[in-house]
Amino acid sequence: MALKNALTEPLRSSNPAEVLERSLEKGRLPHAMLLHGDHYPLLEELALGLASVLLDINADAQGGSERFDKVEKHPDFFPLRPSKKARSIRAEDTREIIRQVQQSPHQAERKVVVIYEADRLGASSQSASANIILKTLEEPPLDTTIVLISTRPYSLLDTIRSRCFNFRVPAPFEPTSAASWKQWLDDYSSFLNGLTELKSDKKKITSSFMMIYGLIARFSAILTELVSENWKTEREKLPEDMSDEEKDATKEGSAKGIRAKLLKEIEHQTRETAAPYLKGEKEGDITLKFTDSVQQFEQVIGLLNVNLKEETALEDYFLSCMRIWTR
Repeated sequence: MALKNALTEPLRSSNPAEVLERSLEKGRLPHAMLLHGDHYPLLEELALGLASVLLDINADAQGGSERFDKVEKHPDFFPLRPSKKARSIRAEDTREIIRQVQQSPHQAERKVVVIYEADRLGASSQSASANIILKTLEEPPLDTTIVLISTRPYSLLDTIRSRCFNFRVPAPFEPTSAASWKQWLDDYSSFLNGLTELKSDKKKITSSFMMIYGLIARFSAILTELVSENWKTEREKLPEDMSDEEKDATKEGSAKGIRAKLLKEIEHQTRETAAPYLKGEKEGDITLKFTDSVQQFEQVIGLLNVNLKEETALEDYFLSCMRIWTR
């Protein structure tokens, strides 16, 4: 059964699903994968859809929410979840799962481990559960595929993330509701529209520079505010026995997730602002300039993934836009 047949839209046509489909066809599926994104139900659907293919179970997408029941009951399917009370993945549960997958498959050709809410393994190098999984990833059991799913991938140990093939699963677009952020995006669109006049009106260059540094400062303030508000809610859900180091790592991971979401919205706003020009609905043969601007922002996102500060990355992006539009 093809993977896409087990998935619903828009997941079926997403890039991660297509890459995994090709890997299955070529027999080159990685032994460990991290599926991450903002929409947990999609992550779970992709993990279970992949498991259905590996375990040779018919889980046609037309079958509704019950289509994965046979997957979850299969003797070669091993789920690892946070305990209900502590909301953390316990070391004893982790050891037991790893002990079981060291054995040969019962019915299928492979065994599949799915680690739900994998960020609950612990964000500290002292976490027993995280270290058990890390050692397993370093010395993977035969005939076993391990799938981790998380909406907070940066709350996982870096060493765990680096030993998995990472797939970001796009979520349905849901803009941040904060009024200050909506105003920021409106002002950012004004900046982009103003770029079209830079070459013909040199006086606008000075005002554009002022706008750039205002946008950067406001972005940092909004990010700080959103992270603070989110942490007030998140810390109440944390296990009581979590160490201060783990709490700090979890907070940092949450902050990175919020930043990634804001950057995704900036990318979306960039494309939305450019669309009328690219489609010829607004005058001016400036398609290449807008295309270059979008590509420049994609590079910025890449730089942020290697821990460049957002203020520095945004400054580089805005100044690059100025160079693109004045040349």
